Amino acid sequence: MKYVALLSLFLANVVKEPTPLVKVGSGLVRGRVSDNGRIYQYFGIPYATVTEKNRFQAPLPPPKWDGIFEAINENVRCPQKMFGPIILGDEDCLKLNVYTPATISPRKPLPVMVFIHGGCFLEGTGSAFIYGPDFIVEQDVIFVGINYRLNVEGFLCLGIKEAPGNAGLKDQIAALRWIQKNIAAFGGDPNNVTLFGESAGSVSTSYLILSQAARGLFHRAILQSGATIAPWAIQHDPIKTARTIAQEFGYSGSNPHEIYKVLSTKSISELISAIKYSKRKKLVTAETLFVPCVEKDIPGVESVITKYPSEILKAGNYTKMPIIIGYNDNEGIYFTGTTHGNSIKNVDEEVNLDDIFQSDLIFPSEITKNVTVKAVLDRYFTPTNDDPIMNLVDLISDVYIKYPTALESTLYAKTTDQPIYYYLFKYNGYINMPKIISGFMFKPGASHADELFYLFKPHTFPLPTRLFEMDMIKRMVTLWTNFAKYSDPTPKITSLLPVRWRPSRASNPIALIIDSRLTTAPMWDENTMSFWNNMYTKYRRKNYGFSNKSKSDMF
Repeated sequence: MKYVALLSLFLANVVKEPTPLVKVGSGLVRGRVSDNGRIYQYFGIPYATVTEKNRFQAPLPPPKWDGIFEAINENVRCPQKMFGPIILGDEDCLKLNVYTPATISPRKPLPVMVFIHGGCFLEGTGSAFIYGPDFIVEQDVIFVGINYRLNVEGFLCLGIKEAPGNAGLKDQIAALRWIQKNIAAFGGDPNNVTLFGESAGSVSTSYLILSQAARGLFHRAILQSGATIAPWAIQHDPIKTARTIAQEFGYSGSNPHEIYKVLSTKSISELISAIKYSKRKKLVTAETLFVPCVEKDIPGVESVITKYPSEILKAGNYTKMPIIIGYNDNEGIYFTGTTHGNSIKNVDEEVNLDDIFQSDLIFPSEITKNVTVKAVLDRYFTPTNDDPIMNLVDLISDVYIKYPTALESTLYAKTTDQPIYYYLFKYNGYINMPKIISGFMFKPGASHADELFYLFKPHTFPLPTRLFEMDMIKRMVTLWTNFAKYSDPTPKITSLLPVRWRPSRASNPIALIIDSRLTTAPMWDENTMSFWNNMYTKYRRKNYGFSNKSKSDMF
C-alpha cells in the first residue's frame, strides 16, 4: 500500500488536474488546474487563423472543432530569433491563454486584464514563460495573455491588398474581439476589460486606443514604457524597409507588388534571417524595423490607423478612457547593455550619434546636423563626468522612451476628459532582472522592463530572491488590479498604499514615484523635455509611410 500511495503522489504531480469544461464559439475547451489549485489555466486557445493566402493580412476567424480542445500547450510563440541565429516558434501561433480564479462566483463576472507582450515587435510571447499572472489572478481578476505575429509577417507594410500593413495589430484586435464574445464563459465581464502592455506592448495598446477598429473592445489602458511616436515604434518608410530584405533575395526595386512576389515565396526563417543587425544598431536603434505603420486607405480592407498618431491625438478622434502611463528611471540600461556592454572607455570612439538617432530626424544640411550632434554630446557627455556609460543610458532613455511618452501623454491630456495616472518606477530591488542581466546590478534605479518582475511570476525559472520582494510585488499588483477594478489605483489609503495616487492633466503632471516607499513628484525634467521638443519641432521628418501631410508635434 505504501508503494501505491507513493505512485499516486508521483502521478498527481505529473498528470495535472483538468479544469471544468468551458464552451466557446469554436467548441468545448478544457485546461488544467495550477499546481497550488488556485487557478484554472487554459493554454493555447486559437482566437484566429492565418493561412498562406492571408499571411501578411488580417487574420481569419478561428477554427472550429468537434469534441474537446485540450488547452494545455503553454509554450506557444510566434517565429522569432532565440539563442543567436536559431529561429524558434510556430506559424500557427494566433493563440491566447486564459487564467481564472478557481473559485469563481457565477453571479458576479470578474474584471478582465489583457496583456500584450513587448519585445520590439520582433520577439516575445504571451505565455507564462515570463508573464505568469498568478499574483494578478489571485486578486480576483481574469487574465488573458495573447500572441501576435511578429517581425516581417506581423508588420510588412506595402500599401497593397496583399500586404496592407499592421497584421500584428490586427491579430491583437482579433484577440480582443474573441474575448468580447467568449470571456463571459470563463466568468469574465466583457464590459470591464483593461488592456495593458510594456514596451512594444505599450505601443500596441496606444495604437489600439487610437484605432476605430478597436473601439469598444476595452475600457481602460495601462501604458508601460512605450509610445506610438517613439522613433522605433513606427515605420518611417515602409517600402524602404521592405526593400532592405527584398535585396537579400535579389530584388532591388521599389514596386510593392514585386516586393510582395519576392517575399511571399520565402519561409519565415528566411525572412527573419535576411534582416541584418550591426553591433551598435540593435533593438530600438536597429536600421531595419518591422513595426506598425501608417496604412494606406484600401477599399475593402479594415485598417488600424491611416493617419500619423499625433494627428489622431490632436483631433481627439480616439476612444477616451482612464489611462495609467509611465516609465522607469533608467530605461536605457537594457538597450545600452545590448550595444555597448556596461562600460565606455572612450566616448569619441564608442559613441556615434548616427548609431543612436533613427531616421525620424531629417536635417536640412550637414552643418545643421553637426551643430545638433554637438549640442547633444555637450548636454549628455560632460568632460567632468567619470561614468560615461550612464550618460549614454540617460541619452537612450530620453530619446527612445521618456520624451516620446511625455509628448504622447501631453497630447492625450489635452484632448481627453478621462483620468490619466502617471508613474515613475525607480525601485532597485533583488529581482530587477533586465538590469542585472545587462551587467548594471550595482547601478541605481530601474532598467527597461524591470517592473515586470514585480507584476508577474515566471513559470519557467524560479526567482529565489522573490522571498525578499513580496511587499513590492503585492504593492505593484494591487495598484494595477485596483485600476482594473475601480478605474482608480488607490481608491483608499491603506498601509500597503499609504499615498493617494491622483490623476493629472497638467503640463508637467504629478506622478507616483514607485520606490522603496511611495512618494509624488513632477513626472519629467522640464529642461530635458524642452531640449528634445525644440529639436523634434524643427527636424522631425514630415511624412511617414504613405502620407504626405505635414507633422509638427508641439510639446
